Amino acid sequence: MSTLPCKRNGNKGIIPCRERRNCPFGLGLALSLGLCGFLFLCQPRVAAQAGPPPPQGSSSEAAASSQLLSVRLVPEEATLWGARAVQRFLVLGKYADGLERDISKRSRFSIADSGIAKVDERGRVAALADGPTVLSAQVEGRSANSRLRVEGSEEIRPFSFAQDIGGIFTKQGCNSGDCHGGVKGKGGFKLSLNALYPQDDYKWIVEGGVYQVLTAESGGPKEPRINREEPEKSVLLLKPTFSVPHGGGQRFALDSPDYETILNWIRQGTPYGEETGTQTVAVERLEIYPRSTVLDLEGSQQLLVTAHLSNGQQEDVTGQVLYVSNNPEVVQVTSEGLVKAVKTGETAVLIRAAGHAISAGFGVIAAPLSGYPEVKPRNLIDEYVLAKLRRFNIMPSGLASDEEFLRRVCLDVTGTLPPPQRVRAFLASQNTRKRDQLIEILLQSPEYVDYWTFRFADLFRVSYEAGPGANARMYWQWIRDSVAENKPYDRMAGERLAGQGYNGPTRHYYNGSDLRRHTDVMAEQVRVFFGRRLDCAQCHNHPYESWSQDQFWGMTAFFGRFTQLWDLGGGPAILIDDPAGHGMYGNGEKVIHPRTQEEVPPRFLDGTLLPADERTDPRMRLTEWMISHPYFAEAIVNRMWGYFFARGIVDPVDDFHSTNPPTHPDLLKALAKDFRKQGHDLKHLIRLIVQSRTYQLSGSPNPTNREDRTNYSRSLPRPLDAEVLLDAISQVTETREDFRMYPGNTTRLFFMRLPSGTRAIHLGRPDLLPSRFLDLYGRPDRQMVPERKGEANLGQALHLIAGPTYNSKFSQPGGRLDRLIRSGASDRHIIEELYLAALCRFPTAPEQVELEEMIAGRSSRQEALENLLWALVASRQFAYNH
Repeated sequence: MSTLPCKRNGNKGIIPCRERRNCPFGLGLALSLGLCGFLFLCQPRVAAQAGPPPPQGSSSEAAASSQLLSVRLVPEEATLWGARAVQRFLVLGKYADGLERDISKRSRFSIADSGIAKVDERGRVAALADGPTVLSAQVEGRSANSRLRVEGSEEIRPFSFAQDIGGIFTKQGCNSGDCHGGVKGKGGFKLSLNALYPQDDYKWIVEGGVYQVLTAESGGPKEPRINREEPEKSVLLLKPTFSVPHGGGQRFALDSPDYETILNWIRQGTPYGEETGTQTVAVERLEIYPRSTVLDLEGSQQLLVTAHLSNGQQEDVTGQVLYVSNNPEVVQVTSEGLVKAVKTGETAVLIRAAGHAISAGFGVIAAPLSGYPEVKPRNLIDEYVLAKLRRFNIMPSGLASDEEFLRRVCLDVTGTLPPPQRVRAFLASQNTRKRDQLIEILLQSPEYVDYWTFRFADLFRVSYEAGPGANARMYWQWIRDSVAENKPYDRMAGERLAGQGYNGPTRHYYNGSDLRRHTDVMAEQVRVFFGRRLDCAQCHNHPYESWSQDQFWGMTAFFGRFTQLWDLGGGPAILIDDPAGHGMYGNGEKVIHPRTQEEVPPRFLDGTLLPADERTDPRMRLTEWMISHPYFAEAIVNRMWGYFFARGIVDPVDDFHSTNPPTHPDLLKALAKDFRKQGHDLKHLIRLIVQSRTYQLSGSPNPTNREDRTNYSRSLPRPLDAEVLLDAISQVTETREDFRMYPGNTTRLFFMRLPSGTRAIHLGRPDLLPSRFLDLYGRPDRQMVPERKGEANLGQALHLIAGPTYNSKFSQPGGRLDRLIRSGASDRHIIEELYLAALCRFPTAPEQVELEEMIAGRSSRQEALENLLWALVASRQFAYNH
């Protein structure tokens, strides 16, 4: 590794502190050391990596010079069903620069049999009569064909309020979260978000009334939004056409198809769609094309949205949905689904139809790269990551050095730095398989068990809430035993979800000596094991997502038979699901819906009711359903990925929702599938991640990936968790940390009697053990699912300069530095040992020379060496994993 260049000495030395204006620790180092050369340590060692020059020329120039290689029509075949059926087709051209562009506007379309269908200049085909035919497109001397068939051209689709009326509200944004789809609606008018609950919408439109959160009864006078006697005077039409003042402005015109549809519905007596006895044709799911694509700066792409119907047919609904760009600064989208590039970057376009939502990913590049290198994947992770990087014209960085990899993988797998002698041995080894061998050693080490016990104790919230004395220890020990035996994660989750009796996992359900509220328990289980947050649906339908209040309470009902049996002899309480009812011997209770005031039966998220004969042990039935659901594997795979890359494929890791799509959806599904196939083996998943080329990439950027934060094209520095950082400081200085209980706490508990030198990751009940350092660096209190924040703050800066952690450990008798000095070690040897212990690397030759000169020039050798150790431990190179 080379040092960072110095502008003052011909790029031959270390940057002086006055040149490091962005150094967060410059002041502390300057005051404490008086050695400006140490300041290079304050940032991770990331040097610019050689790579291709930034692309030259505009994207329009690149496109003009790129040769069209082939064209194709999308969809390649289609069936148009029903009267007035329409299907849009796209012409896509493959170019020599590697991009596929939408060239529909430059194409000519024709139909082989004009009696079957007709096509306009935009590629929209309208059905005329039943039968097969062929659509052709010609552009620049090339052509492509699609097979199409028309069926049921005289069949009138049955009316559906949910789809025909609810679809209009969705397309126009009327039922969005910031309009009438909000918690209480707007202007006295409530609609369900995204038309998810059409029966409720029908009632509010036809009957009127004011929505109330905690009761199903309407508040205020009931004023219908329709006028059957004079349909044209219906408020439902007057406001969106802006015929009367409307806060949402004009949503459609008097001569629009949407106006005509609603007007005819009112004229026909406002049917719901099931009164005629005809079976309603419902939309079961949406499909988007393209699901992911790359545009140049001049590029545009028309989206195609297809509805899969309950009768087995498909329907083009491209013009009947709402499009929203998650980042209009990257791409903008029209109301008809035409996406236009704005500037380089990556984002998603959200598509909403009545009761459904889907998204498409878009990347915008300046110009395609020529000569993209071949990079060989090591496993399935690399196959997906590298494929996307190639499509997005991002070159991955090279592999990390042995020094980078060793430090990174030891911290990520065991939460522990390797000792200097292990660093020396690993760096000296010429074994080509030494990285894989190291991974296996770490996975089988006691430190692995310690670290992942800490990780899951954090996630599962082992704390004072688990109850006094043996309760918390039992919970913690169950986690440790599970990690030590590499218990399959589905078993581990099942034991906590369905636990009964007096054992480790049942302690999760306690808050002190009382059982936790079943609403809190349910929401946490779904968040931890499904990666979804239902909390906002407790009092009302979720204002921004598809979760309903009914779903929240239906899931809560699985926990309604919680009962604790007390041992009258003074023994511990036993947790059971009372098959006889609710709370005869404990504090279980019926689950009552807060709006309807009726008892709620257990119901799964998909709406399936738990049969009455299976309600003796409802949590066991819920467990079986949850661990077999696709959400389960995706949630843990995403969470584990986040531990190794500082962000999830969906980020935050437990906030899956429609407006927060995964950056690599195919990778997430592939990892989840592999995880299930391997029996929910956490070690296998960790091995797969750390063996991948993606994980082992260097942190050194190249011109194409310098701004990348989401595609894993290089390693990004990650702050160490507070506990890991404190343990690392103690390890490097070879000193002990003492944890003491809060003053006045005389409770004699297992976790209170901590011997000197106990590691921070071993604190089973950290909420009872105060630590200024841990609090400053983001230790969660485990009162809720932890969300660690790694941002620097003023308190950290002050602690760095004046706190005991950074100022009392370096000179302690018996510590590493004291031992080295007493042994008579030379300055060169001590510098090497400190570097190896803290940074897992040798100092570079210029660093070694300059540091030796600085130490020799100080009046106190001890003070100089203490300052060096302080500089190492205070640096971002040390405090971050990179």
